[in-house]
Amino acid sequence: MIKEKSPDHPVTQFCFFDETGLLNSPRDKFFGVGMVKIHMPELLYLKMKRLRDKLGYYDELKWSGIYAKNAPVIMKFIDLFFDCGKARFSCYIFKKSDLEIKKYFSGNLYSAYESFATMQVCANLAQNESAILMMDDLSTPSDKFEQNIKRKINAQLKRNAAYGVIRVYSKGSELVQLADILLGAVCYDFKRKANLIPGPGLAKSSVLEHLLTKVGIDTFANDYKSTNFGVWTFKK
Repeated sequence: MIKEKSPDHPVTQFCFFDETGLLNSPRDKFFGVGMVKIHMPELLYLKMKRLRDKLGYYDELKWSGIYAKNAPVIMKFIDLFFDCGKARFSCYIFKKSDLEIKKYFSGNLYSAYESFATMQVCANLAQNESAILMMDDLSTPSDKFEQNIKRKINAQLKRNAAYGVIRVYSKGSELVQLADILLGAVCYDFKRKANLIPGPGLAKSSVLEHLLTKVGIDTFANDYKSTNFGVWTFKK
């Protein structure tokens, strides 16, 4: 178990974001926005780095890149997350047919992403917490992506809760990669339950079942919340 000292001052949380199915996959019927929140990311990062060195595995961790040979490796990285006592993963899952992007966001997917990320941070920050956001890199038509998210969070919480927002290349951020794995598994379960995956792959299914076992539930296709894992589904 990775332990952290209890601070006697306001806590700075680091939030590592990933999205799936919203910006890059117009054919997906589900999309999600996921976040790993952690106070001292260096502790988990070092554990992940040492595991990579031990296994000699240096490929990027991505849900779309899971196959039979690396599935057991991916499970070990998932185990590290659950061994990190104060790390928390949370995600919002949306069915595109239920969310009127054109009506509420003028058809602007990037504006929707900004709002969903803002909503997630605001819902997961305690009163004594502020955040630094590390977002998976994406190309946007506006250069105010970071400023917009920071402004929306601070306006909604009515305090200086977001210290900064920066986009990072996922290959250079272990925790963004971890967010991708966890979010990918949750979305995969939603698609599987909706019969949108003909013949689910054994490798991804095994990783999903491993994660479900670690969380202690049978499916993510319902709202769920615990101290270190949360899934919220949008409902009309």
